[in-house]
Amino acid sequence: MIPDRLKAALKDEGSAAFVTQGADGPHLVATWNSYIDVLDGDTLLFPAGGYRKTEENLRGGSPVQMIVGGHDPAGIGFRLSGRAALEVDTPNHQRVRQRFPWARAAVVLRVGSVEQVLGK
Repeated sequence: MIPDRLKAALKDEGSAAFVTQGADGPHLVATWNSYIDVLDGDTLLFPAGGYRKTEENLRGGSPVQMIVGGHDPAGIGFRLSGRAALEVDTPNHQRVRQRFPWARAAVVLRVGSVEQVLGK
């Protein structure tokens, strides 16, 4: 599910926007590409510092979308859609805290679809 071109884009530093939907409308947060780990063929993992509204929206059943860009080829970008959860005191959270001690939780994103939106 997670294509090699997306894995390569994640190695390029840049910001990755993460969107949930709540009663007040869309809610946008961001992380850095270098903070995102590919756990398996359809799962991404990254730290949550705040993300309180994001967590509330996810508990309410919000689907998620994420935009990730890269530099090779110049301007490549992807839109990911799926479901996510914030985990605390789990092996995923401990894994994230090894690199980011400030992480109050781990975001576990199960990617349902990937669309290349930019680049060739």
